[in-house]
Amino acid sequence: MSKGSSPQNVTTTSSAEPSEFIRPYLDQAINYGQDLFEADTPNFFPNNTYIDPSAETQTALDLASARAVAGNPLLNQSQNLAQQTLAGDFLSPTSNPYTQGLFNQMAGDVTSKVQSQFSKAGRLGSGANQEILSDSLGRLANQVYGDQYNRERGLQAQTMMTAPQLGEMDYNDVSRLAQVGADRESIEQTKLQDAIARFDYEQQKPFIKLNQYLGALGSPVPTQTVTTQPVFRNTGAGLLGGAMTGAQIAGMMPQGSMFGNPLFGAIGGGLLGGFA
Repeated sequence: MSKGSSPQNVTTTSSAEPSEFIRPYLDQAINYGQDLFEADTPNFFPNNTYIDPSAETQTALDLASARAVAGNPLLNQSQNLAQQTLAGDFLSPTSNPYTQGLFNQMAGDVTSKVQSQFSKAGRLGSGANQEILSDSLGRLANQVYGDQYNRERGLQAQTMMTAPQLGEMDYNDVSRLAQVGADRESIEQTKLQDAIARFDYEQQKPFIKLNQYLGALGSPVPTQTVTTQPVFRNTGAGLLGGAMTGAQIAGMMPQGSMFGNPLFGAIGGGLLGGFA
């Protein structure tokens, strides 16, 4: 190179064209991609994504609701009996007819024995006779009625311990009725979620199809992630887990392919998860 010479700029143009034998297949693929873009597919699952409650479940809910509203008749009887016990209604000797009958029978035996003894001594009807008879009957009454009184006082003490539980049981019917209501709301929630999922799917469908079409043509496009997860009543762990796994698998697929879209991965994973 001599002094004063200027360098020459050389422009090299290179291109990479597909081989002739592959061109027809590429054209066919592009045409097929356009057909897919213009078609109505993909579509949301045509049937409900929830399960209506079975006849047995519905009957059980109805029966539980009716029983909760009617209340427990045994509880009312138990509370009434506890109230009578705490009020001392059974402390009186006359409240127990069997105790009264026992005393009368024993009092008759005592009277016959005392009167017989004084009759043999020729002092029947005397002051001493009446005093001893009265004292004997009093001792018998203290023994029979005193034992009943002490036992009833023990029952009162036990009832005082169970009274709070009996009062709390009033809320059992309320809780059961609330649970029935929650179950019915859960059933309706699955229906609402199904409608929301269908609406969201249709809103995102044009963008998903456009991204897929541009990706098939080799144009760089942003990734669009749409996940539909049906809501199940406490039994959807397999479906939800499958949907998330499917979306993750779809993320590892080529971005230009239909199966690389997380939406289809989520739907497919969700269906597979339902059989787990």
